[in-house]
Amino acid sequence: MRHPQELSVAQITTVLAQAYDVHAEQVVQRPAGADAGATVYQIVAQDGGRWWLKCRRYAVGDAVWNVLQYLRSELQLTEVAAPQNTCNGAPAVLADGLQWTLFPYIEGQSGFEAALSREQWQRLGQVLRSVHEAEVPAALLAPLAQPQLEEEPAVERVGAWLLNGDTHWTVSDPLAERFRQCWRLYRPLIADVWQRCVKLRARLAGQPASKVLCHGDVHAGNVLLRPDGGLCLIDWDGMLRAPRECDLMFIGAGVGGRWGRDDPPGFAEGYGPVTLDPVRLACYRHWRILHDIQEFHDLLLEPGAAARPPSQRLQALRYMQDQFAPNNVVDAAARSWAAVSAAP
Repeated sequence: MRHPQELSVAQITTVLAQAYDVHAEQVVQRPAGADAGATVYQIVAQDGGRWWLKCRRYAVGDAVWNVLQYLRSELQLTEVAAPQNTCNGAPAVLADGLQWTLFPYIEGQSGFEAALSREQWQRLGQVLRSVHEAEVPAALLAPLAQPQLEEEPAVERVGAWLLNGDTHWTVSDPLAERFRQCWRLYRPLIADVWQRCVKLRARLAGQPASKVLCHGDVHAGNVLLRPDGGLCLIDWDGMLRAPRECDLMFIGAGVGGRWGRDDPPGFAEGYGPVTLDPVRLACYRHWRILHDIQEFHDLLLEPGAAARPPSQRLQALRYMQDQFAPNNVVDAAARSWAAVSAAP
């Protein structure tokens, strides 16, 4: 299957013109985080319009787009970023073996680039509460994923790497070798994270939890801060129905070295009263680290990885290393583990 980074400018301009009647003048590839199967492009059209284009090897289900449109149109949650419909009224288009979605350009900095003000933290809390308690028609919600933590493959994949070692990995170039060296350097910490995740998951076994509509990836990079003081929540590809701890664990998780406080000023005021399960929250934080390690592994080592732009692979390697920096995700997960371990 073609990777979206292999698209030519000519292919992109053709699809945009045919599907969206957008005539691109500039096409610039942008960093797309840790997603091994997607690429983001910034588009400047001939008429001066600006867009974000996301191309994926996987397909986001129509249920996600339908719920996003409902949140924006029916519930007036304008902070929710939804895709531009094609000329045929579809939220996405399939072309060249990939799924394409086009989004209006949003002016602003991500939460990685700038700190949220108290007012923005408060509004983020309000938006997340509105999403979690949104009265969305059951027919729209029914197709959404409802994964169980015990079914998530990242725990098993990382566990197998810890058990079997890394000598069987296919190391095709120096960047892949640098990933393996990073794995070896931090293997004891990775093993700790894995062991704690398994124990936390076991503590949750058989404990039912109510599920709400969740974004699924509420880290600082997916919150855009507008120049007017507003914000926008982007990248809803992982929308799901899950316990609200799935989203709220990001507040204090330290992803990317940001949002390391469990109680940022204004957030609790915006979100309102809530009782969280600290074990579930800690489990989600540990699971997320294992999930990201799996993504970084695939970006550096999966078949065809060496053909990807070095910039994306270097970024993945840096993200892998950053997880173990002070006040990043491994530290935050350890604090949440200590909190539940100390509880009576």
